[in-house]
Formats: sequence, C-alpha cells, structure tokens
Amino acid sequence: MALGPFRFRIPTYSVEQISRKVSSRVASQEIIGARPTTHLLGPGEETVKFSSTFYPFHLNGGGLQQLEGIRGSCLDQVPLMLISVAGLVYGRWIILDVSDERTQISRSGYPQMVTVDMNLKRYVPRGGGSGFSIGLF
Repeated sequence: MALGPFRFRIPTYSVEQISRKVSSRVASQEIIGARPTTHLLGPGEETVKFSSTFYPFHLNGGGLQQLEGIRGSCLDQVPLMLISVAGLVYGRWIILDVSDERTQISRSGYPQMVTVDMNLKRYVPRGGGSGFSIGLF
C-alpha cells in the first residue's frame, strides 16, 4: 500500500489492519400531523484507519524515519494519493491524525516496538465530486 511517497511494506513498516467508514447525508423535514419526510442529500464523509506495529531496533530504524515523514504530511495537510498493493488508485486523502506508542525502550533510549494508528479522510476539492469510490476490501 502507498500513501503519497510513503510505502507500507514488510519489513520496514507494514499496515496490519484497515478500517473503513462511509456515511450518507440524510435530513428530515418536520410535517404537521404526519411523520417527517426524509431528504437524501448525497454521500457523506469517508474515512480510513490504518493500524500497524513495527520493530525499528531490528529494522535499522527504517520505520521511524517514515513515521516522522507521515507526521510532517499530517501537519502540512497535503492531499496524498492512496494506492493498493495491486495498483488500485483510491483517490486523494488527508491525514487527520497519527498516534504512536513506543515500548520496550532499550538502554540507549531506542524503542524496540512501535504501534501506530493513523486516520485518513477522503479529500474532496471545492465543487465536490461524483461520490464514486472503489472499495478497500
């Protein structure tokens, strides 16, 4: 899997779990003496969550460098292309947040295990889009 310049692959930093959430926009109109009518407003937001664990002590620190780059892209708020291992293009996404937990710290202060969660949101430029998306699963 690739997100912009970042590659998620074994052995440096692989994605172990992907969760996807899509929503639709629906509003109700109150009617006197009747049930509210339902108005279908179109597609809502789409989000993806990646979870992974990597072991930088055993991988010469490769995953830690990528993690710092991902944090920088999150702060820059630049839309990045999301592409599957099979080459399917899922469009542009914004990194909403990145959190990590570093454990099993060595005597030199180097983490031996890092667990990361990253949340993405589909980027839709002004003017919208067709709402069409290809499934991640």
